[in-house]
Amino acid sequence: DPTKFSARRNPNAVALIIGITKYKRTVEAKYADKDAQFFSDYARRKLGVPQSNIKVLTNEKAGSTDILEAAADWLPSATQAGKSDVYIFYAGHGLSSADGKEVYLLPYNGSPKLLEDTALRRNKLFKIIARARPRSVTVFLDTCYSGTTRTEETLVASRRILINPVEQLIPSRFTVFSAASMTQTAQMLGQTGHGLFSYWLMKGMEGGADKNKDRKITTGELHGYVRSNVTRLSRDQTPQLKGNKETVLMRW
Repeated sequence: DPTKFSARRNPNAVALIIGITKYKRTVEAKYADKDAQFFSDYARRKLGVPQSNIKVLTNEKAGSTDILEAAADWLPSATQAGKSDVYIFYAGHGLSSADGKEVYLLPYNGSPKLLEDTALRRNKLFKIIARARPRSVTVFLDTCYSGTTRTEETLVASRRILINPVEQLIPSRFTVFSAASMTQTAQMLGQTGHGLFSYWLMKGMEGGADKNKDRKITTGELHGYVRSNVTRLSRDQTPQLKGNKETVLMRW
C-alpha cells in the first residue's frame, strides 16, 4: 500500500518503468507488468518523482524501439544534468549470452534465440542513460540471466542451462539492485501476484526498511530488508546490490 505516507518530493527526479509479462516470441514473465504498474505509484509517493516525469512501458508498448527511444530521447529531455536523480525499474526476462560475457534484457519483441540482434545489452542501456549526466541513477532489476523464468520454464531449450555470466561493471553514480545473483532464478510470490523481489522492494519502501527509525531509507537499508525477506522465502534467490550503500533514497 503506497498510500501509508508520502515521502518528500524530488522535483527533478525522473523514472522510467518497464514491465513485460506477455512476450511476442517467448513464454510469459508472470506478474511483471503488474510489478511495473504498482511501482509507478511508489516512484511518485515514496521516491517523490513528479507524475509528469514518470514513463511506464508494459507488454507490447515495451518493444526494443520503445525502450531505446525512452532512454535516448524522453529521459534526457526530462533530466537536468547534475541535478536529476533517475530511477529505472525493469521486470521481465533477462538472459546471458552463450559464453556468459554479456547480459541482456529482453524487450517485448525480443527473441531468446537471437539475443545479439533483438535484445538490449544491459551495458549499452546503462551507457545511454549515463549520457544524460544525471546526479544519480538507481536501477531496480527484477530479472535474472540464468535462462529460466519466474515459473521455472526454460527460455532457450537447446542451450545448456549452467552458464556463469561475467559480473558487469556499472557506470559511476549508478546503484543497481538485482533480484538474484547471476546464476540464480528470480522467482514470483504467487499468493501476492508479484515477483518475489518486487514485492519486498515495495514493502521496504513502505517503511519496513527503515531499520533505525530515522524516517529515511538508504540503499543499504533497503537492500538488507529485501535480501532478508527474499532469502527467507525463496528456493535459492539472493538479491544483490552494487554501488553506494549510503545513498538516501527516501525521506519523510
